[in-house]
Amino acid sequence: MKKLALGALFAGLAACSGGKNNDVMLVDAPMVDAMTTCNPLTQGGCNPGEKCTWINDQDNPPIGHVGCAPDPGATGIAIGSACTEGPAGPMGYDTCVKGSVCLSGECKQICDQAGGTPTCDQNHSCTRYADFFETGGTAVAGVCDPACDPLTQDLKVGAVTAACGSTMATMPTKGCYGYDDYSCAPAGMSVYTLTDRMAPRTNAAGNPYLNGCAPGFLPFFYEMTGSTVTKCTGYCAALEVDNTTIGGLTPVQREDGDVTAIGKMPTTVKAAGDAICSITKKGSRDSSMCKFIWPYVRDSATGELPAQFAAGPHLDKLGVCQAVEFFKYAKDADMVADDPFPNCRDLPRLTADMMDEDAADWGCQKFSNSMFIGNKAVVNPAISDMRVPKGLALEVVRHNMN
Repeated sequence: MKKLALGALFAGLAACSGGKNNDVMLVDAPMVDAMTTCNPLTQGGCNPGEKCTWINDQDNPPIGHVGCAPDPGATGIAIGSACTEGPAGPMGYDTCVKGSVCLSGECKQICDQAGGTPTCDQNHSCTRYADFFETGGTAVAGVCDPACDPLTQDLKVGAVTAACGSTMATMPTKGCYGYDDYSCAPAGMSVYTLTDRMAPRTNAAGNPYLNGCAPGFLPFFYEMTGSTVTKCTGYCAALEVDNTTIGGLTPVQREDGDVTAIGKMPTTVKAAGDAICSITKKGSRDSSMCKFIWPYVRDSATGELPAQFAAGPHLDKLGVCQAVEFFKYAKDADMVADDPFPNCRDLPRLTADMMDEDAADWGCQKFSNSMFIGNKAVVNPAISDMRVPKGLALEVVRHNMN
């Protein structure tokens, strides 16, 4: 541990040296140039015949560093192919082609998680992993994970798409996770039971891992109003709910979601009826309602939606299960959150008045039917107070998922 700590100290000094290419050697890694000045995104800063990659110094707890390692050249393992990395320490690197890295047994393209170059293609998303490509506690790169459908848990493309490409759909080793951009990440038996309103797995700081819940669930809502304890929440297929009547009669509206939609529970195959918020499916309480997810992923300052989400297939379909009995808001001028969340069955479908309450303000309407001016959503502020802060970038855990 002392040697690793010294290596980190030297790395910090190198990073503050005005950008010069100073080769800093980890004291316990004489066979690898631990060049903290090399850039995994541009592959700059290494000698000819080397690549900039992640080098695993220790398995448990995971410790590593960004550094230079031998470039396998034409014999390197291709992106998407199976791989292994050497034993932790001087040989703790892989033989994936330059610009990729071995993670969870597969060579994956390195990408800029901040949106720069290199980017992932349309069938992948750039994911930040915990204890991976970090320098001084800050992630400097991500990897391209395959895109997927959070309801069905299917890969977007591939020969085997079920359960994110897992060998057995009933014992998935991967799950589809995300808020407004969805990709497959490691899963395992340790998270199978972490379903609606269960506590997700967290890092040392207490922040939930994005894949800290069972496949088909994600860390999303707080436990209740006034709490900052995050709970797992089920993905669901949302339907519009309001007080609309037809011929004086209120039509049958399912607050728990679309029973005809296909969904997947953690340890069963996908099936119609498994994308609703009933107690035996994605919900856990009688008060669980399937709310459209779009109000929760909008920018609270501008009202704008992430571009890839707004243009994608989930805008008017994907929802999250909310047990509304645990949430209150300040309806009156006293600004005290003591009023229960309204039932969307009691709210008008939508109105032209941006200041009143209608079903769209509470996540019970499709975005396309909500008539927001300039496509900028104005919703009840209480909605944003109920979920994990949108600006909190959640990491994906890659270790000990079984």
